[in-house]
Amino acid sequence: MRIQAGGSAVRITAPKQRTVLAMLLARAGHVVPVRSLVTEVWDDHPPRSAVANLRTYLTQLRKLLPPSADPAAERLVTSEAGYLLRVEPEEFDLFQFEELSGHGGRALARRDLGAALDAYSRALSLWEGMAAEDVPLGPSLREVVARLSDRYLSVVEEHTEIQLLLGRYPEAVGRLREVVAQYPLRERLHGQLMVALYRSGDVVGALEAFAVARRVLAEELGIDPGPDLLRLQQAVLRRDAGLLAPPVEPAPGERGAVTCGPGERGAVTCGPGERGAVTCGRGERGPRQLPLAPQVFVGRTAELARLRAVLTAEPGPGGGPAVLALHGPGGMGKSALALRAAHAVAGRYPDGQLYVDLQGSSPGLPPLSPAEALGRFLRALGVPPDEVPASAAEAAALYQSSLAGRRVLVVLDNAVGASQVAPLLPADPGCAVLVTSRAALTTMDAVPVAVGLLSEADCVSMLTALAGEHRVTAEPGAAAEIARWCGRHPLATRIAGARLAARPDWSLTRFGERLRDHRDRLDELRASGLSLRSCFEVGYDTLMSAAQATFRRFGVLEVPEMGVELAAALAGTGLREAEAALDELAEARLLEPVAEGRYRVHDLLRLFAAELSAAHDRPKDRDRALRRALDAYLGLCREMRDLLQPHLRDGGGRRGSGGRDTRPLSASGRDTRPLSGGGRDARPLLPGPAAAVRWLDTELRCLVAAAAQAARGEPDVARFVTELMPLVKAVAMKGGHWRELETLSRLAIGVARRDGDRPAEAATLVTLGLLEWRAGRAEEARDLMSRALDLWREVGDREAEGLALHNLGWLSMQTGDLGSALDHITASLRLLEAHGSSRVGLVGHNLGEVLLRLGRHAEAARRFERCLAVRRADGDLYGESITLAALGRAYGLLDQRERALTALEEALARCGETGNREDEWEARLARSEMLLRQGDPAAAEADLVRVLELTARIGDAYGQAAGARQLARARSALADPRAEADARRAGELFADRGLRRDPALERLLTARL
Repeated sequence: MRIQAGGSAVRITAPKQRTVLAMLLARAGHVVPVRSLVTEVWDDHPPRSAVANLRTYLTQLRKLLPPSADPAAERLVTSEAGYLLRVEPEEFDLFQFEELSGHGGRALARRDLGAALDAYSRALSLWEGMAAEDVPLGPSLREVVARLSDRYLSVVEEHTEIQLLLGRYPEAVGRLREVVAQYPLRERLHGQLMVALYRSGDVVGALEAFAVARRVLAEELGIDPGPDLLRLQQAVLRRDAGLLAPPVEPAPGERGAVTCGPGERGAVTCGPGERGAVTCGRGERGPRQLPLAPQVFVGRTAELARLRAVLTAEPGPGGGPAVLALHGPGGMGKSALALRAAHAVAGRYPDGQLYVDLQGSSPGLPPLSPAEALGRFLRALGVPPDEVPASAAEAAALYQSSLAGRRVLVVLDNAVGASQVAPLLPADPGCAVLVTSRAALTTMDAVPVAVGLLSEADCVSMLTALAGEHRVTAEPGAAAEIARWCGRHPLATRIAGARLAARPDWSLTRFGERLRDHRDRLDELRASGLSLRSCFEVGYDTLMSAAQATFRRFGVLEVPEMGVELAAALAGTGLREAEAALDELAEARLLEPVAEGRYRVHDLLRLFAAELSAAHDRPKDRDRALRRALDAYLGLCREMRDLLQPHLRDGGGRRGSGGRDTRPLSASGRDTRPLSGGGRDARPLLPGPAAAVRWLDTELRCLVAAAAQAARGEPDVARFVTELMPLVKAVAMKGGHWRELETLSRLAIGVARRDGDRPAEAATLVTLGLLEWRAGRAEEARDLMSRALDLWREVGDREAEGLALHNLGWLSMQTGDLGSALDHITASLRLLEAHGSSRVGLVGHNLGEVLLRLGRHAEAARRFERCLAVRRADGDLYGESITLAALGRAYGLLDQRERALTALEEALARCGETGNREDEWEARLARSEMLLRQGDPAAAEADLVRVLELTARIGDAYGQAAGARQLARARSALADPRAEADARRAGELFADRGLRRDPALERLLTARL
């Protein structure tokens, strides 16, 4: 189930909400009673709070759903009888599917095979996977899905029959293999696949298809194939000529056949051997201006299918021509795609095909004027040169008159904008237009088709076609590497293939090594008549000077994408000026917008920007731009830290949190002054904690890239890495970003040791120790944390020494040495209390964790309650989420169920606010136990589905095992047959001897009170 609003996906992640929405959609336009929704969500076991919960779900849906097409009408209507969802026919794919399949059925009834094929094809193009496959189904929805699936399969079968009649056997085989795999018990589909294979000349394949059908029916249903399939098998074995029926030719007068009116403009002469030849009004053949179709063409399957569907659809009454506008950055292959599609459908436009290169992005050539293009078209249509009007308006009028009543395909290649294209659009609905341009022609009434990068596999296919299959087969890894160095850019890959074709003596490995050096890559990507640099220059030359300067700055910082704030810091401008420049760059397709206020620059374009910057900007200006950008990053990270951990503000953050209190705490002693003392406004740019977490989730890979670049710089620039670590460490750990954290740690330890920064080295050793422990190397982790303690003692930082003692205690707790853990953490607490440290509450939390593992549950609960008070006083949102989750576990072990549920509910609210995925899954796991004890397995199941999703994302094996075991219990209570598979999976996971169990959680989950 997918909802789109304004081109963006509306995410509805809660399973029960998705069920409610699916039910409303299934009965769109009709009132759905409350009792029906309750039954659908909870079956026959609704909780007492079912109706209240349902109201909450509907309130949330009302906020999420896009507004109704009618501003005066509500989208989701509440009445005494229930709820009604308003959906217009054009908004809902189910309505469109029913309408199109109805058209197909009526056309088939009157034997109009062309129209039936077209309608059924468009109907089937709406299907992606199975109906509502991501929605938890209740009794009514199961019937709806079954009915929809049956209708879908009926359309597939009718569509296939038409393909078989028209001789389109390969197309039929492709879809049938896919559908048979999804619905293996449909005998008619197996029979159609056998016929399609047999008529394609694949007798063996037809018999294999029968064998598959027989095996599936026997295994799944315990029956033999029906008489129709058996007769078909015998006919194949006999090579029955009756199975080779010739394709049906459209009868005169049917759609797809062209009737001839002598002397009529554009009529088709139907003499033998001349089928499809066009006779124009002046007795001349219609224009055939399409350039040669590209000989090497890979990928673009979805785009081609969309183009063909629109170009082969019958025009509706009173409508205009089909107009498709292909847009994308330079070198994406828009022209090749347009020509490929145009040649594929040329037969549907018997009165001719017009083509013009409008020179919108041609190096050294001005864009073609509409008047010049009209003159070319009119001459092609048979108008004598001396009769072509000089006035653009008169030429446009004659152009429209010349196309009236004709079926002509017009290709307008390389347009600069909508104003250049508008006078060239035909008015006759029998015509169609393909437009290509770099900028999206959003002011035009056209179907937009974005053309972007190729997949790596398609790039390798292009290299294969150009360089030779034997070379790519011999070096597949090198071919994939070349595709990656080309950034999956079609023109770059085309050039690379051309260079390899010209040099058969080169190995792919050697050419890949030439591309690896970023300083020479653009030089390597040049071939006869093709240059990537020239392609980029066309867009750059159209920019105003401010946008050109901003683009050059993108070559200074090596990050994959950036927001407006960072772009402003790089350019040294205000936000408004930066936004204007970014808009201009996006219009020129030198940047690609990826989200509101964020832009991506392709790797090859960044190299081009770096070349321009080196040529036009002074070294000191480039250096200042880099420092401003790094300062901006640190400023935003501090802002994020201050929102989530305000007690670490103003120097408290120099220690760097260890994240979850059952993780080590680090200490860095770093000065957090900005690198250059400025670079951004003082006003907050992150409006709240949740926004701050989302920002880091989005920005972290860019921060890692910036750190990798900074680490290669001078010490005052490299300091960015060690400044960054304590600011992002807690959020990265809680968000499950362990890979990025490891990369940052490796960079930080290198910088700290190179520059002799012992506090930064000690802080980073703690993080590296944590990473070693996560990898299963406890002794290595202990060694690193002990070295950190020694360094802090050498430095003489008593607070950091206390935190280092805590870290060793934490590690002892994880390895089961609870006596040592208690000693270390108690000693740490005394030292920190004596020092007056703000981290006393934080270390006190882990003292509670040790007590919990020792079975001293009441003491642990009291410790957590004191710690929670401290953290709330500090405004420590992360700390609250962690301690509330632990407090819920402690209450659960004391079997104080209501208190446990209250604490866990609060913990989950805080986890959601702070993006704390690690403690969220633990809190949900604990809450599932409380819910099962309270007799609410349906609510427990919802929690456990989320647990498995989270633990899979962050790679926690124990969470997966415990979650599966709990889910088996919940589903068993619900009489759900999936319970057995869940229990089996849990058993397999727990059988792993290397699995690290959480003792306190295990005691809670297995107590069975």
